[in-house]
Amino acid sequence: MNLRQCEVFRAVMEAGSVTAAAERLHVSQPAVSKMLGLLERDLGFRVFLRERQRLVPTPEAQALYSEIRRAFVGLDYLTRFAGDLRDMRQGHLAVAASHAVSSEHMPGIVAAFLRRHPGLSVSLQAMDSPGVAQAVETGRVDLGLAQFETPATALRRERLCAMEAVCVMPPGHALARRRVIRPADLHGQDFVALAAVNRLRTRLEALLEEHGAAPRIRVDTPLASTACGLVAQGVGICVLDRLSAEANLRHRLVLRPLRPGLSEELLLLLPARGPLSNVAAAFAQALRERYTEEAGAAVEPPPRRRGAPARG
Repeated sequence: MNLRQCEVFRAVMEAGSVTAAAERLHVSQPAVSKMLGLLERDLGFRVFLRERQRLVPTPEAQALYSEIRRAFVGLDYLTRFAGDLRDMRQGHLAVAASHAVSSEHMPGIVAAFLRRHPGLSVSLQAMDSPGVAQAVETGRVDLGLAQFETPATALRRERLCAMEAVCVMPPGHALARRRVIRPADLHGQDFVALAAVNRLRTRLEALLEEHGAAPRIRVDTPLASTACGLVAQGVGICVLDRLSAEANLRHRLVLRPLRPGLSEELLLLLPARGPLSNVAAAFAQALRERYTEEAGAAVEPPPRRRGAPARG
């Protein structure tokens, strides 16, 4: 027996005649009759008897139909399930994102995605950028968003946007009166630095050295959220990418652009091997569209008081 034979047999049993079954299957009547003959040959017993131009199913046919109907219930379920996967009415997505991205942008992005595809579920994991790269590389998540380059090799990387560096300080700080912050302004200032492995810190140190500026590092930490908490406590000021800084504005911090400017890239990390699922591909496209809108955004300086000279 094959699937087509089972389908024809079921149609004849349910339609009651070869003619009605042929119409239901959109095939010719001789094709249905031929398929029934092949089925009986393969089974080794009769499934229908002709009585007064009517097909009468044998007891064996009744028993066989019961099992075939049960099998087709499972097949119908599989067909619907495949359709749900195709149309993204069912499925699961695992995403890893850096802490700032996870807290600042991902809630809105994920909520909009789930509104378009209410049958899906999402696992959102927050971790540092090296952890994001490792999670994508090992297959623990479908895709990730990292805020700086990582050494993982089995990844595809897409630049989503560039985020400018800003100087973060408490509201009462002397530098808060300036519209922009320059390297010389940081000389001798109490400073909260990112961890030594952070690429933004490395590039900032090179910029400061070029301008002969040396802030006084009081604390270094790998997490932007911790750095912002320390700034809010008056330990010092810090320089972060705009996204990380804006994710911590609950501390009532003041942000000012740094000139000359530094920028940090937000990267979409994808596995290098194998295709993405339809769900992951659709979410990746949603991220591209979302961050295209973010590209080039800058921190708005405070309005200048009428008659006040420009500072910095």
